Amino acid sequence: MKKIGNKIEIALFVVLAALALGVAFWWQPAADPGESIAEPPAGGSATPEAAQEIDAVGMVENKTIYSEDDPLSVVYFYVTVQRGDAGSDTDHSFAEVNSAVRFAEDSHVENDIFARAIVQVGNADGPQPGMLGYDATASNATIRVRGNSSSVQPQKSYKLELDDEAGLWRGQSNIALNKHAFDATRLRNKLYFDLLRPVENISSLRTQFVHLYIKDETAGQTAFTDYGLFTQAEVPTKKYLANHGLDSQGYLYKAISFNFEASDALKNFDDPAFDQAAFDQILSCKGRQDNQKLIDLVNLIADRSVDINEIVGNYIDRDNYLTWLAYNLLLGNNDTTVQNFYLYSPLNSRKWFFIPWDGDNCLHWQEDATEGILGNYGSWEHGVAIYWGVLLHQRFLKNEANRAELAAKVDELHESINRDTVNALAQQYDAVTRPYALSMPDFYYLGNTAAERDAILAGLGDQVELAYQEFYDSLHQLMPFFMYQPTWEADTVRFVWEAAYDFDNQPITYRLRVAATPDMANPVVDVAGLDSTEYGVPAAQMAAGAWYYEVTATTQDGRTAPAMNKIQINDVYYPGVDRTEVTG
Repeated sequence: MKKIGNKIEIALFVVLAALALGVAFWWQPAADPGESIAEPPAGGSATPEAAQEIDAVGMVENKTIYSEDDPLSVVYFYVTVQRGDAGSDTDHSFAEVNSAVRFAEDSHVENDIFARAIVQVGNADGPQPGMLGYDATASNATIRVRGNSSSVQPQKSYKLELDDEAGLWRGQSNIALNKHAFDATRLRNKLYFDLLRPVENISSLRTQFVHLYIKDETAGQTAFTDYGLFTQAEVPTKKYLANHGLDSQGYLYKAISFNFEASDALKNFDDPAFDQAAFDQILSCKGRQDNQKLIDLVNLIADRSVDINEIVGNYIDRDNYLTWLAYNLLLGNNDTTVQNFYLYSPLNSRKWFFIPWDGDNCLHWQEDATEGILGNYGSWEHGVAIYWGVLLHQRFLKNEANRAELAAKVDELHESINRDTVNALAQQYDAVTRPYALSMPDFYYLGNTAAERDAILAGLGDQVELAYQEFYDSLHQLMPFFMYQPTWEADTVRFVWEAAYDFDNQPITYRLRVAATPDMANPVVDVAGLDSTEYGVPAAQMAAGAWYYEVTATTQDGRTAPAMNKIQINDVYYPGVDRTEVTG
């Protein structure tokens, strides 16, 4: 294991490590893949009732919520899709539901199409007495497609929302069934949340492997069709908060595209200028309908006169924040900068907490390499650099002591989340997922051969070690920056960009290139050694049409960083490049 002393002062680590709590995991490497894995111990955390001050209470999750789950079991869902009442928002066929595209131009699109459904739970023989919906003859839920980029895949993920009178399934009325079309193993999401269960200072989600059958009565079907394997993931709602021992009357937001910065979309609900559609593009409010507390937090983060360690401590729970960052860094879950998390705050507390969401992109590099898409990623999309474009994270990471504390947390988690433990759990879960992944209907859409899937699965533990090393490497890399759209000033095209940042405090210079193609072949501008963050190009050098530009930062000892801009041209990604149009 890499020692923290190799990167950061050992004396500081000793102090921080003395404060860190050990993480006891709840599975054993299984010689028999059919054996169940043990559950996390109950308790172990202070209760809110025992605390002297409400803001002294951290993320105190009731870990016993997981005790009834069998991670190696499969639940059978039977869903009969029906049209809703004529003229209602559920008056749709299942084909129309599946046609909903919720992702366009690399961003979320609010495009939900609903139908009604009878939701029943049973076993391999069908719905069973005593289980949800057994006696139902009329619809008891709605169904829609869920997910963003996955919504354009042939195999869809679904959200089932039970009616109030239908009752609950395991204390839940919102049931997310995820297909994980981009995961050849079909187990990463469950692995991500189950590894998180015993970790202190953060809450996880209950997950369950599901075998889904659907009968589409809107198309005249009279029998159930096998839709294969899904993973059910608990949806953070008010019920979730109550089930996990948290404050169900508190504030809860799902990040859609939220960078912790002020915007015209972030206004309170009673503001005359509030625009619900604009707000829904950045956040989804799942709790108390009052945005002022979140607006106050955003304003604090923007105020450079306020010490970041006052914010991350008094207003953002420090233990929770460090754990959330460290866990995602160690699991290589890169898609967590502006989405795939929830923000939660108890009603009468001033503190905010992170709740993770969506882990099927964790430990992904080997699969990306197999599919030939590693080139889609910029060199900044690993380690702490991935968070640099978010002001909250950037301000926190600029502090050397904070980076040391984060490293201590990563090391603490790595003691129990490493090559051996991840491989052991993945092998147990593969005993469940493999028969589904390699049979119809899932095998048809797997996107990989059985041999490729086996190699990806066998390499998951190695991916943890790679993420661990990349985190440490990133602590001595040049941090990236954004390029702005150029402006025209008389006869000059002015290119402007942010300053790069070096943890090692070396001088930085910049190289600007401008070309007619995004691969920067035959650039019309190629100037290096720039000390400033702007450069004027004579307009005569840039004829009317599309132009592409990139800026690269370089330190005195030769370390480089590209811009965080990225474009896609004809299905090819160009990290570090942006596009502008000359019209004159």
